Amino acid sequence: MYPSPAAVARTMATGRLLGTAHVRGYRCPLRVRHATGTDGQPLLLVHEHSHLAAALRPEPDESDTGMILSVDHREHGRLWLSGWATRLDGAEARAAACEFAAVNPLPDLLGVGEEHTLYRLDVAEVRLAHGDSLVDVDVDEYLAAAPIRG
Repeated sequence: MYPSPAAVARTMATGRLLGTAHVRGYRCPLRVRHATGTDGQPLLLVHEHSHLAAALRPEPDESDTGMILSVDHREHGRLWLSGWATRLDGAEARAAACEFAAVNPLPDLLGVGEEHTLYRLDVAEVRLAHGDSLVDVDVDEYLAAAPIRG
């Protein structure tokens, strides 16, 4: 039996593959390190003095920024997660850093709150492409799916 598109999407989003951020209003895609915790919402690890940090800064009077996280895999195709990125601070950032580290332990997580920041991507749309096929994955199914092990 083949895994569901939601399970494939959750597997590709785990953070073991490098992602690309496409941010509203920014001229080019930017590389991003990410990890997806148990709730299915990706966490983005961003250096404070990077183009990505500048791109994710919300417009005045807004608290988040629209973006797409894309992940490519030679065997499974391409995943796009569209949604809204929100900066995490304080206890929420510390808890997110622990969840990130459980999936993708990176030394830069020790700098969260100083030279690195975590953002949460609240997923609004999930698309999975493989060859000529494009599948819209139900967001609730994606969030409920477990990554494929092994």
